[in-house]
Amino acid sequence: MAETILVVDDDLDILELLRLNLEPEGYDVHTASDGKQAVETASLSPPDLILLDVMMPYKDGFQVIEELKSIEETKTVPVILLTARGQTEDKVQGLDAGADDYITKPFDLREVSARVKAVLGRTQPIKYINPLMRAMGPGFNEAGVQQLAGHLQAAAAIQKKLLPEQAPSFQGFDIGILLQSSLSVSGDFYDFIPLSETRVGIVLGDVKGNGIPAALLMVMIRTALRLLCREEDDPAAILKRINDLVVRDTEATLFATMIYGVMDTVTSTFTYSNGGHCYPLQRNSTGVIDILKTGSMLVGAFEEATFTSNTCFLAPGDILVFYTDGITETDAEASSEEVNTHAEATLMDMLYGQDRLATCVSANAGLSASALCEAIVEDLALFSGRTESHDDRALVVVKRDT
Repeated sequence: MAETILVVDDDLDILELLRLNLEPEGYDVHTASDGKQAVETASLSPPDLILLDVMMPYKDGFQVIEELKSIEETKTVPVILLTARGQTEDKVQGLDAGADDYITKPFDLREVSARVKAVLGRTQPIKYINPLMRAMGPGFNEAGVQQLAGHLQAAAAIQKKLLPEQAPSFQGFDIGILLQSSLSVSGDFYDFIPLSETRVGIVLGDVKGNGIPAALLMVMIRTALRLLCREEDDPAAILKRINDLVVRDTEATLFATMIYGVMDTVTSTFTYSNGGHCYPLQRNSTGVIDILKTGSMLVGAFEEATFTSNTCFLAPGDILVFYTDGITETDAEASSEEVNTHAEATLMDMLYGQDRLATCVSANAGLSASALCEAIVEDLALFSGRTESHDDRALVVVKRDT
């Protein structure tokens, strides 16, 4: 979003000159022609910065600064004063009143741009820190922000330790994993729960949202799942019990999608239940891809949710791919000109989608499970035009040896 600048001057030619200079640099410029209008405009919609003339009718620049500093919503908005050359007292008075910088008239437009950029660079972090400090209460200060940052880093480290560092190893099977977090903590997760020497519980989940609330629910679900899988054999029954727990103990806006299943390496079967999650892909040795469409309701959204189980067989050479919607809903970057040129394109055409994922799996079927995960990420970057992710992403790939 463009940074907003309010330019205040009773000279309409100067207003227009500054607007024409700043807008091409990407700023959203608003104007006011006197001090009274400046206070009203800034109070209704606080800008990121104010360019303020000193000599104006109704209220001069010093009065405007004084009023803005007394209003909660505008007291931290930086101000650059526009003063007449040689008026040293005005400069000192303005800085004492709370102005962040000054520019003398007549001014060089290059100087205006440089000073605006410099002041915004110094003050923009405060714009985001101050609301946080107000939300945390009167005892919260700058030191508290640093402490909170430390707590977030600790939470991310704890969550990382909860996730398996590597996939389990079974003779005849190759398992690969990948997790990319859009923030320091993640709502996407996977886990492998040893049930016997030949059986392992596999879970892939996606708590809706991201950040700390999603991460806390993720930890809650993981903990419950590890306890319940010791008591229940049926994946559907396990998801039902987790659903009841989440519905009872969390807000209605917090829920998850997830797949839990048991892989038996002796019978080469995977018995699973799907709680509103993306359908897994199963590719056989001849290149045919099946979509495992067994599905049930979201986990934690409804008290009356029911779940079903199904079983698939993994023949030699088969590949199972579990993924979160951070994979298939990755969007391609396109300019407005490209969108207008291809008006017939639908929203789905702009998303990576299940079909492209299936194509990527087939094209890289000869790779190891871990290398296949990396190939999918590389294809996502090629499709989207960027390497970073706007959403959490998780992958689990299971390959049965030929």
